[in-house]
Amino acid sequence: MRRRFVLAHAAVRIVLGERLGRPPDGLRLVRGRWGKPSVADAPWLHFSLSHSGDLALLAVAPRPVGVDVELVRPGLDADRLARRFFPHRERELVASGGRPAFARLWTRKEACVKAAGGRLTEGMVLPVAHAAAQATVRGPAGGPLTGPWRVADLSLPEGYAGSVALLGDGPFAVSSAVWCPVTPETTGPGIRRPGVK
Repeated sequence: MRRRFVLAHAAVRIVLGERLGRPPDGLRLVRGRWGKPSVADAPWLHFSLSHSGDLALLAVAPRPVGVDVELVRPGLDADRLARRFFPHRERELVASGGRPAFARLWTRKEACVKAAGGRLTEGMVLPVAHAAAQATVRGPAGGPLTGPWRVADLSLPEGYAGSVALLGDGPFAVSSAVWCPVTPETTGPGIRRPGVK
């Protein structure tokens, strides 16, 4: 588990370094009030990292962004958690859809919180129940997380739920790429190490 964590954070530096045309070890990352990271001298480059199980997701965008991935855990008491934290409509969705519905709603909320650089407890009241591919969500007026955020669910392997949220209500397109470190032990037919022909 620790190895995956280290690899995910190394990937962040590599990807951001490529975007900025700098070596990964030359990036100075700083943290906001609640821990949201940013590149110290590149405030226009927004990113968010999330990992769960065997997956890690990195979102990079020109405006504040949050991403979240959750492994749908079989022992999770989704109904109890939904009753405790979610608005009424979302509790109904979890009651009928079980753990996958809970994970989908949870990742939407957490993606918004990460985009805002806020605290997860503040995001539980965000109404994120929608059936669209993308939707704009807003928190209660006067609350700590009012938004708006544009939220989209991500297509992930079975057993995972994931969402990405960007500050503002303008639609966006999600493009994805798979990044995985390739070592000499994992190279074989059909696998090409970057930079090696």
